Amino acid sequence: MDIISRPRYLNRIRPYIGTKIIKAVVGQRRVGKSYVLLQIAELLRVEHPDWLILHIDLERLEWRHLQTGDDLVREVSMAVSSKIETGAYIAQAKIALLLDEVQELKGYETAVRGFAADEHFDVYISGSNADLLSGDIATLFAGRAVRIEVHSLTYDEFLVFNKLKDNDASLGRFLRYGGLPFIANLPNDDLVLSEYLAAVLDSVVLKDVVQRHGIRSPALLERILEFTADNVGSPTSARNISNYLKNIRVDASPQSVLDYLGYLMRAFALIRCPTMDITGKKILEGVSKYYFEDLGLRSVVRGNRDADIGKIVENAVFGRLAADGWTVSSGRVGDREIDFVVERGEDCRFIQAAYLIPDSSTRDREFGGLVSLRGGWPRYVISMDPLVQDWQGVHHLKLRDFLRDGFESVR
Repeated sequence: MDIISRPRYLNRIRPYIGTKIIKAVVGQRRVGKSYVLLQIAELLRVEHPDWLILHIDLERLEWRHLQTGDDLVREVSMAVSSKIETGAYIAQAKIALLLDEVQELKGYETAVRGFAADEHFDVYISGSNADLLSGDIATLFAGRAVRIEVHSLTYDEFLVFNKLKDNDASLGRFLRYGGLPFIANLPNDDLVLSEYLAAVLDSVVLKDVVQRHGIRSPALLERILEFTADNVGSPTSARNISNYLKNIRVDASPQSVLDYLGYLMRAFALIRCPTMDITGKKILEGVSKYYFEDLGLRSVVRGNRDADIGKIVENAVFGRLAADGWTVSSGRVGDREIDFVVERGEDCRFIQAAYLIPDSSTRDREFGGLVSLRGGWPRYVISMDPLVQDWQGVHHLKLRDFLRDGFESVR
């Protein structure tokens, strides 16, 4: 099988290999979690040839007989015993157990807890829901589980997967169709790609949200998804969304809106970006931005209108920041808004994302808030301008360069 490496995730997992910490690989459906687990398995085979590698993908038909955590325990016990009998495994050596889409098993928490408590097991699990580490594992293994979130392909990965050159046409395709890995196997045909993305959206919304949470009004969920697609990058609140719904004659309380947004975030379809008061260094409650995990799924919800290009640019920048491991919030200084305040360890940076900077008034708007900030943290404006120019200490970056290289694109 030809598997393209995604080293950013392997590098995040490496420090925990061989430890009793549960490695949980999570993310939206179809972003490539299964292939990350395959790469982990291959890495372990190369670096630990004496280990027994047990890889179980619970979405494959060959494992359909596994329905509960107890079934899994019996299956693993039989597999280990069989390997010992045939001499393929020496008792007391390490057993790497990789469980793909483990949430498909009823009572998986108890089984995973038991494996992780056994010093012979090195446990990796994956799932498409943020509740994967809930219940017993969260309670009894606090501090003993690490979550590695896999994102849709970044632009640099998109180029590799799709065998494309880095040019404006490739960037346009990325902004339109997003970064789901399977797109690389499809023809570059708008109808085919749109049908595939619509099918993925149905899978995420229907299976991971409607069915899992027993939602009685899928139509309300769709209206909320449409609102967030229309308002990507705009600070909003549950009350604002509730008022909008009432205007289109859809009755939903602010609490219902919060619940539905929570379901979409737990399925990783949406990512919440909180708002920070930069001066007071505190998070403002009740007001947030929401971004789509994948640009292609946003396109399915609301199409690719020319008027939305600024929103798409901002969503793309947010996606790169999230994939690179930055903690991202939106910032406010008085009545000025800073698109992104990003932090990683002791590093902090401020960012504005814009479509184009065609004139001085736009420059003053996009650069002005950053220029007014106190302190020496780096500040950036990222746009699609073909020519960029730093201004008053603020770096101006090309969108294509930033999406390809992250902050390494800084001159």
